Amino acid sequence: MKIRYTDLIPSQEDLFKLYDDEGWNDFLKLPKEALHRAMIQSWYVVSAYDQNQIIGTGRIISDGVINAYLCGVVVHPSYRNQGIGSEIVRQLVVKSHEANLHIQLFSEEKNAPYYEKLGFERFALGMKAKWS
Repeated sequence: MKIRYTDLIPSQEDLFKLYDDEGWNDFLKLPKEALHRAMIQSWYVVSAYDQNQIIGTGRIISDGVINAYLCGVVVHPSYRNQGIGSEIVRQLVVKSHEANLHIQLFSEEKNAPYYEKLGFERFALGMKAKWS
Protein backbone atom coordinates (compact mmCIF):
# COMPACT_ATOMS: atom_id res chain seq x y z
CA MET A 1 0.00 0.00 0.00
CA LYS A 2 1.42 3.36 -1.04
CA ILE A 3 -0.25 6.37 0.56
CA ARG A 4 -0.30 9.58 -1.47
CA TYR A 5 -0.48 12.94 0.33
CA THR A 6 -1.72 16.05 -1.43
CA ASP A 7 -2.71 19.62 -0.67
CA LEU A 8 -5.58 19.46 -3.16
CA ILE A 9 -9.08 19.92 -1.72
CA PRO A 10 -11.06 16.64 -1.58
CA SER A 11 -14.36 16.47 -3.44
CA GLN A 12 -17.62 17.12 -1.58
CA GLU A 13 -18.55 13.45 -1.83
CA ASP A 14 -15.18 12.14 -0.62
CA LEU A 15 -15.06 14.52 2.32
CA PHE A 16 -18.64 13.83 3.36
CA LYS A 17 -18.11 10.05 3.19
CA LEU A 18 -14.90 10.23 5.24
CA TYR A 19 -16.63 12.36 7.89
CA ASP A 20 -19.61 9.99 7.81
CA ASP A 21 -17.39 6.92 8.29
CA GLU A 22 -15.94 8.64 11.38
CA GLY A 23 -19.36 9.66 12.71
CA TRP A 24 -18.60 13.38 12.51
CA ASN A 25 -21.63 14.12 10.34
CA ASP A 26 -23.90 13.06 13.20
CA PHE A 27 -22.29 15.76 15.36
CA LEU A 28 -21.77 18.48 12.75
CA LYS A 29 -25.14 18.07 11.00
CA LEU A 30 -23.92 19.95 7.92
CA PRO A 31 -24.67 19.27 4.27
CA LYS A 32 -21.89 18.25 1.86
CA GLU A 33 -21.71 21.74 0.43
CA ALA A 34 -21.05 23.38 3.82
CA LEU A 35 -18.35 20.88 4.77
CA HIS A 36 -16.68 21.41 1.43
CA ARG A 37 -16.87 25.21 1.77
CA ALA A 38 -15.13 24.95 5.17
CA MET A 39 -12.35 22.96 3.52
CA ILE A 40 -12.02 25.43 0.64
CA GLN A 41 -11.86 28.40 3.04
CA SER A 42 -9.06 26.78 5.05
CA TRP A 43 -5.56 28.23 4.90
CA TYR A 44 -3.96 24.85 4.10
CA VAL A 45 -5.24 21.30 3.64
CA VAL A 46 -3.52 17.93 3.53
CA SER A 47 -5.36 14.80 2.42
CA ALA A 48 -4.20 11.20 2.22
CA TYR A 49 -5.28 8.74 -0.45
CA ASP A 50 -4.90 5.01 -0.98
CA GLN A 51 -5.07 4.93 -4.77
CA ASN A 52 -8.18 7.06 -5.45
CA GLN A 53 -9.85 6.57 -2.06
CA ILE A 54 -9.53 9.35 0.52
CA ILE A 55 -8.42 7.86 3.81
CA GLY A 56 -7.54 10.93 5.85
CA THR A 57 -7.44 14.68 5.95
CA GLY A 58 -6.64 17.65 8.15
CA ARG A 59 -6.55 21.39 7.74
CA ILE A 60 -5.22 24.65 9.09
CA ILE A 61 -7.43 27.66 9.67
CA SER A 62 -5.32 30.80 9.88
CA ASP A 63 -5.14 34.54 9.54
CA GLY A 64 -1.92 33.88 7.63
CA VAL A 65 0.04 36.26 9.85
CA ILE A 66 0.08 35.16 13.49
CA ASN A 67 -2.11 32.20 14.41
CA ALA A 68 -2.82 28.81 12.89
CA TYR A 69 -5.44 26.43 14.19
CA LEU A 70 -5.06 22.75 13.34
CA CYS A 71 -8.44 21.06 12.96
CA GLY A 72 -10.42 18.38 11.20
CA VAL A 73 -7.72 15.72 11.45
CA VAL A 74 -9.41 12.43 10.63
CA VAL A 75 -8.24 9.05 9.39
CA HIS A 76 -10.62 6.37 8.18
CA PRO A 77 -11.02 3.75 10.94
CA SER A 78 -9.60 0.93 8.82
CA TYR A 79 -6.37 2.91 8.18
CA ARG A 80 -5.55 3.95 11.73
CA ASN A 81 -2.31 3.18 13.57
CA GLN A 82 -0.26 3.30 10.38
CA GLY A 83 1.21 6.79 10.82
CA ILE A 84 -1.18 8.46 8.38
CA GLY A 85 -2.62 10.94 10.88
CA SER A 86 0.85 11.70 12.17
CA GLU A 87 2.07 12.46 8.65
CA ILE A 88 -0.93 14.71 7.98
CA VAL A 89 -0.23 16.63 11.19
CA ARG A 90 3.50 16.81 10.40
CA GLN A 91 2.84 18.33 6.98
CA LEU A 92 0.38 20.85 8.40
CA VAL A 93 2.84 21.86 11.14
CA VAL A 94 5.74 22.21 8.69
CA LYS A 95 3.69 24.46 6.39
CA SER A 96 2.62 26.60 9.38
CA HIS A 97 6.20 26.89 10.66
CA GLU A 98 7.41 27.91 7.20
CA ALA A 99 4.95 30.83 7.43
CA ASN A 100 6.08 31.66 11.01
CA LEU A 101 2.60 30.93 12.37
CA HIS A 102 1.90 29.96 15.97
CA ILE A 103 0.10 26.65 15.65
CA GLN A 104 -2.50 25.54 18.18
CA LEU A 105 -5.25 22.97 18.41
CA PHE A 106 -8.15 21.95 20.57
CA SER A 107 -8.36 18.30 21.50
CA GLU A 108 -10.59 16.06 23.51
CA GLU A 109 -8.81 14.92 26.66
CA LYS A 110 -8.64 11.35 25.37
CA ASN A 111 -6.67 12.50 22.29
CA ALA A 112 -4.15 14.67 24.16
CA PRO A 113 -1.50 11.93 24.50
CA TYR A 114 -1.53 11.42 20.72
CA TYR A 115 -0.80 15.10 20.06
CA GLU A 116 1.80 15.22 22.85
CA LYS A 117 3.68 12.43 21.03
CA LEU A 118 3.65 14.68 17.96
CA GLY A 119 5.32 17.56 19.82
CA PHE A 120 2.34 19.51 21.14
CA GLU A 121 2.02 20.55 24.77
CA ARG A 122 -0.87 21.61 26.95
CA PHE A 123 -0.89 25.36 27.48
CA ALA A 124 -4.38 26.77 27.97
CA LEU A 125 -7.93 26.06 28.93
CA GLY A 126 -10.26 25.63 25.96
CA MET A 127 -13.79 26.98 26.14
CA LYS A 128 -16.82 26.95 23.86
CA ALA A 129 -20.09 28.82 23.77
CA LYS A 130 -22.95 27.02 25.52
CA TRP A 131 -25.25 27.35 22.53
CA SER A 132 -22.96 25.54 20.09
